[in-house]
Amino acid sequence: MLSGRAAAQASELRILFPGGTWQEYFQQAIIDPFVADRGTEIVWKTGLGFEPLLIAQRRRPQWDLAHQNQNTSSQLGAMEAIEEWTEENIPNLAQIHPSFRYPHLAGKVHTPYGIAVNVSEVPNGASAWTDLWDPAFKGKVGFPAWNWMGQEVFHAINELNGGAPDNVDPGIERLKALFAENDAIIVDNVEHAMQLMSAGEVWIMPHFGARTMQIRDAGTDVEFILPEEGGLSFIWNTSVVANRPDASRELAFDLVNHSLSVEAQTTFSKLTNYPPTNIELMNNLPPELKHLEMTPDEVESLGNIQRNFDYMAMFAYRDEIKTRWDREVLGG
Repeated sequence: MLSGRAAAQASELRILFPGGTWQEYFQQAIIDPFVADRGTEIVWKTGLGFEPLLIAQRRRPQWDLAHQNQNTSSQLGAMEAIEEWTEENIPNLAQIHPSFRYPHLAGKVHTPYGIAVNVSEVPNGASAWTDLWDPAFKGKVGFPAWNWMGQEVFHAINELNGGAPDNVDPGIERLKALFAENDAIIVDNVEHAMQLMSAGEVWIMPHFGARTMQIRDAGTDVEFILPEEGGLSFIWNTSVVANRPDASRELAFDLVNHSLSVEAQTTFSKLTNYPPTNIELMNNLPPELKHLEMTPDEVESLGNIQRNFDYMAMFAYRDEIKTRWDREVLGG
């Protein structure tokens, strides 16, 4: 039985979600047990880039939950479009490793992010972000679409080259070279990455660890590399939209509380092959998840680049940076 409040609650949760296989995993691990316990009706709206909608509706929102990462949730939280997460509203938050807790979100799993490389085509492998610019890979380099993971990777590259959200010249110049000189290919989503790497059209690209392993399991000789400059770590969950009716708000908090439980994270980790964030589970992984075990140093090393991000500055300059990306990088 899932823990719940005694007060009368809403019978429906309205969720903004990206769709695809990630929605299927979320449905199986988190939604289905919750619905079975509560009888809650779930209304989905799927797609990417819901931030403008949440901002536009923040005084009279129509949605209860929105799938976010630490970047967008920090930005929306500063604008009071989503709720702060506290242990009072989300008791299981106390069980989440500090590396994966943010003021307005905590991860149901964490997603190590680095480089996927086809070792059959690249026998010497790769070890750094800078390998994406190796002329030997011309025409075979993938880069994530801006509305998928491109924005986050861009800011990491910009940071590594001495830039900042209010100075993206280093990142623009570096990525312009990747596309103009190494003929980088835009990769739209995880399914597109699977297609391109399986077909040999892309040999090397920034990618998620577990998604890289899915490509390997499907028959392509790929491996996942945490770059020597530092990997990235994204945490994902459904942020709680602010200014919703109290009953809807409480039900939304109950759902995210369930997402942080040992039971939900065990199932989600089995489905996704991503490590959990619940400390009890991290310290007591079942045999089938032992391969996800990480040392404290490995956990700490993930996300080092992102710790320097100024999320509000990234948001303030977002449209300007996107315009420059389209014009100077893709249009150049």
